[in-house]
Amino acid sequence: MKDKKYSMFSNISYALKNIWLWDKKFYLYFIPSIPLDVILPLATVYFPKIIIDAVENKQSISSLILIISVYFGVLFIIDQIKYYCSTRLDMRQYTFSGIYQNKMDEKYMRTDFSNTDNPEINIKYSIAMDDASSGQCAPEFIWRSLLSFFKNVLGVFTFGSIIGVLSPVILLLLFASAAVTYFVSTWQRNYSEKNKNKWSAIDRKVNYLSGFSSKFEYAKDIRLYGMLNWINDLLNIFLKERFAWTKKVSLRSFIGTCIGALLTLLRDGVSYAVLISMLLNNKISVGDFVFYFGAITSFSVWLGSIADNVNDIIGKSIKIGYYREYFDIRENYNHGKGCALPTAGEMPVDIEFCNVSYKYPSTDAYVLKNINLKINKGEKLAIVGANGAGKTTLVKLMCGLYYPNEGVVKLNGIPITNYNIEEYYTLFSAVFQDMYLLPVTIAEFVSSNDTKIDRERVKSAIIQSGLDNKISILEKGIDSRLMKGIFDDSIDLSGGEKQKLMLARALYKDAPVIVLDEPTAALDPIAENELYLKYNSLTKNKTSVYISHRLASTRFCDRIIFIENGEIVEMGSHDELMKQNGKYAYMFGLQSHYYKEEAV
Repeated sequence: MKDKKYSMFSNISYALKNIWLWDKKFYLYFIPSIPLDVILPLATVYFPKIIIDAVENKQSISSLILIISVYFGVLFIIDQIKYYCSTRLDMRQYTFSGIYQNKMDEKYMRTDFSNTDNPEINIKYSIAMDDASSGQCAPEFIWRSLLSFFKNVLGVFTFGSIIGVLSPVILLLLFASAAVTYFVSTWQRNYSEKNKNKWSAIDRKVNYLSGFSSKFEYAKDIRLYGMLNWINDLLNIFLKERFAWTKKVSLRSFIGTCIGALLTLLRDGVSYAVLISMLLNNKISVGDFVFYFGAITSFSVWLGSIADNVNDIIGKSIKIGYYREYFDIRENYNHGKGCALPTAGEMPVDIEFCNVSYKYPSTDAYVLKNINLKINKGEKLAIVGANGAGKTTLVKLMCGLYYPNEGVVKLNGIPITNYNIEEYYTLFSAVFQDMYLLPVTIAEFVSSNDTKIDRERVKSAIIQSGLDNKISILEKGIDSRLMKGIFDDSIDLSGGEKQKLMLARALYKDAPVIVLDEPTAALDPIAENELYLKYNSLTKNKTSVYISHRLASTRFCDRIIFIENGEIVEMGSHDELMKQNGKYAYMFGLQSHYYKEEAV
């Protein structure tokens, strides 16, 4: 089992401090519950001895009634106090788990984008969030484990003192039985902890495939390409792997249960033998026999529960460690106070890459290597190259989504780490290849807002993007809901229409830097040509970066860079690159050749 970053006591302290921070009254009901949970069972065990002794001593009926009345009166008062504390604690149930879930979601949405793209970090998030939403949130319900632990310790001390006076042999046997139970439980827990990440990875695959099969956008492909059996086969493979782990864990649990049953049989057998022997030899009375056997049984429960408590606390501590490790994820970018953004007089901006290299987490190969590039104020830059050359990665570094492993990215001469990253994002309007819609209205999606919407500005952006013909035929226009299947009156958009919608959102934002990553990939040639004709007006007084595989579409840009294997191998205008007769000219010639063949 790998070493943990935090100790058990540190994790417990962390959880208890948060409870104190979020609800100080919690401890007002928590602390009194500990002695109350011991007093009640002690009174229950001791009461039969009092009654039996009273009967043996031939006390009067009135005395017996008085004893019973006092007993149940005191018991009732204690029970009501305990019930009051318990209900007040239960009323706070799931409050803290809700806070942890909100904080984790907020962290996930605000953390550096590169963190969300890191498999190791996603595992931490998945484990912590699964626990927080399981109904047994470790940093919340640690109080139950601690309450039970302190109650059991107090019970062991109280009942152990009684049993130790009676028979040290029985006391020693009880401790030995509890020790074996503890080590068996530890063996089970260590196995689960050692292999937890293995079945967590399988669970993610199962959840992905289950979600994939139920998503509306994949329904056509599943049917037309006969993917149902393939998906089911994959799902069955992973389910079998998951079931195999479940069997291994269950087997260890069964072994632990069997050992526990044998220990209980041994404990009770020896205890009965000792007590019966003492009773027959007149060393104890019948009342003492009943009391001591009840005390032994209760002590065994207390002691056995301590072993379970310790394992439970250690298990919860480990889970709390996952929360803390997730919350401690390093932020490379500045999420606090940053330097001022460029003023209107400093627009448009320039962006510079200084010896920038980048590789994805868990890989050794660099996607980009030693990039030196300055994008001038108001320049229209095109980035071209083969698939996987590093074009989109370069843009994500520029936008502050990825953090370079080496080098620095600057905006107007200032490293972008000096800016508050959330404020820095406001400088960019981007259309990436991945297109994800939200179950909101078109107006809300384009404006990225559900309250303050400039409807005229929305309509203008839609016209500029070329989506107005589609919107005009919709009954509710820009108030039509997206994502068919979420709402009954939602609409479905084609790939090209989605791309236009993404462009409309970028235009509505009207940021000083516009990034278009394959913005015409899903457009027909006419719509693509219309976008090219409007490109100058769309990017007027802006710094723009345009990524495309279609080299003919880059001719309207001021400068073109050709990326290959993560390096800039050529740079210049279209005419300059054609004169160089290098890689750009060769690829342009290939594409032109196909276009000419199609025209013939």
